[in-house]
Amino acid sequence: MYTRYLHHPGISKIQYKTFFHMCRMRNISFDLEQRQGSTFMLQDCLQSGLLAMMTIGEYRIDCLKLMCDTFKFIEELAGNTALIQQDKMIGSGPNDARTDEIDASDVVSAVRLI
Repeated sequence: MYTRYLHHPGISKIQYKTFFHMCRMRNISFDLEQRQGSTFMLQDCLQSGLLAMMTIGEYRIDCLKLMCDTFKFIEELAGNTALIQQDKMIGSGPNDARTDEIDASDVVSAVRLI
């Protein structure tokens, strides 16, 4: 399962070293021998808050479980996107809101629905 666009504003506050260290601590990784697990692909620098993510498993349910676990990890590390989005909307005017941005909470909701 591949998510090519995951924008989370909270990720921009995390340093590379901390992000990947926490991945190792929480066992968010790809096992080369078993050929399954989760991996992140940086679309830009981490400070842009933009990631791509891929999970590989033997069965579809394995991929979905890995994806949900990884989303949970991101929310714990960078914050809940729904709350961040509400704070951003409260403080911005009508001309400041972007309309071409896909929020990470929308992606998470769609995957959890599957």
